[in-house]
Amino acid sequence: MRITIAHFGTHYVDMPGGVEKLTCYLSSDLVKKGYDVTVLYRDGIEGQPHFPIDSKVRQLNILFENGHKVVSEKLPFTLRVYRELARLFSQKKAQGINAEFKGRQYGPRIRRFLNEYPADVILSCSAPSTKYVITNADYQGPVITMFRGDPAVQMPLLSDEERKAVAKSAAIQVLWPSKVEVAKKYFPGVPVVAIGNAVFPAKYQATPGKEKEKHLISCVGNVSGRKNQKLLVQAFAALADRYPDWNVEFWGEKSSHYARSMEEEIKAKHLGERILLKGKTNHIEEVYYRSDIFCIPSTSEGFPQGLAEAMSAGLPCIGLKTCGGTNELIHEGETGFLVDNEQMSLSKVLSALMDDADLRIRMGKIGRELVQQYKPDCMWTMWEELIQNVSKT
Repeated sequence: MRITIAHFGTHYVDMPGGVEKLTCYLSSDLVKKGYDVTVLYRDGIEGQPHFPIDSKVRQLNILFENGHKVVSEKLPFTLRVYRELARLFSQKKAQGINAEFKGRQYGPRIRRFLNEYPADVILSCSAPSTKYVITNADYQGPVITMFRGDPAVQMPLLSDEERKAVAKSAAIQVLWPSKVEVAKKYFPGVPVVAIGNAVFPAKYQATPGKEKEKHLISCVGNVSGRKNQKLLVQAFAALADRYPDWNVEFWGEKSSHYARSMEEEIKAKHLGERILLKGKTNHIEEVYYRSDIFCIPSTSEGFPQGLAEAMSAGLPCIGLKTCGGTNELIHEGETGFLVDNEQMSLSKVLSALMDDADLRIRMGKIGRELVQQYKPDCMWTMWEELIQNVSKT
C-alpha cells in the first residue's frame, strides 16, 4: 500500500514538534512493515527533519524543484496585509484567507507530486492540509485528517472551505477519547478515532526522592504566553526563601517578547541564579533525569509531549486543571496535582511536593505506569489499523 503524509504546516525541517515527531516515527515504522511511504511537506528550506527517519521514506518539499524554490511559502504582500487586517476582527476570516490563497499556490504542486507518487491513503496533519489535498489538488482517495489540538478550540475556527474539505475525510483522528464526541458534533458524518501520541520509554529514570545538594523543578516548552511560564516564576518566587536548595529551569525556545519580559521579572525578583531560562537542547532526557518535579503551566495543549516524557521518567507533575491534555494525563492526587491558574494555588502544591520526598517518589511511580499505555508499538498498531480500515472504504 502507498501512503502519503501531508505535512503543510509552517515548518518541517529540523522542527522538534509533536506532529513532526509523529510523522518521522510513524512513517519509519510503516516502511519497516513494507508500506511505500511519502512525506509531502512545505518549508522555506530543504533539509532533514529534527527526528530520525528511515531512509526509505520519500521526503519531498512541494515548494522546491531540483533544489530550487519555485513556489513561495508566503502569500503576496498585499494578501498578507489583508489577512492581518482581517485577523483584527476574526481569526476565522484570517484562516479563510490563508486557506483560499495558499491553496491556490500549493494545489498544483501537490497534484504534480501525487501524480508522480500516487497514494492509496493520505494522512493529513491538519485541516488546512486536508483542504489543499482535497479541494486544491483534487485528490479522490481516502484522507485521514488529524486534529493535534483540542477540537473544541480548533473546529469552530475552521473556514467554510476547510470545513467542507474535512467533511469529505474518510476519518478524523483526535488525541483523546473524551474529544471524540466533540469532533462528531462538528462532523457527524465522519468516523472519529482517538489515537494518542507515542511516549517512548525514558532513557534515564529520575530520582525525585533522593537527597541532593540542589533539587530541581523543570519546565519544558517554548517560552510563550500560551505556555504561561510566568505563573511558575511567581509561584516559586513566593517560596524561594523557604527552599534555598531548590532551583527552576525552563527549557525551550526563548526568543519571544514574552521570554524577554519573563527574564526582566526574574531579574527584578533577584532570582537570576535560581530561575534559569536555558534555551533549547537536544538532550532533554538528561533534564528529566536531574529533575525532582515537573511543572507545565500551559493554558492550552493537545497532547503535552514534555509532560508525558517527564512522567515516563518517573517525575511527579503539576499542571492547570483547565488545560486540556494536561488534565487528561495528570490524575489529581495520584500522578501529580492540577491547580488553578493563579500563584497561590501553584505555590501550595509545589510546597507540598518540595516537602515530601516519599510523595514525589509515589506520584512519579504511578505516572510512569500510566503512560505505558502509550508505548510506540501500541500507537503504531492503532494507526495501521485505521489506515487499513479507510483503505477499504
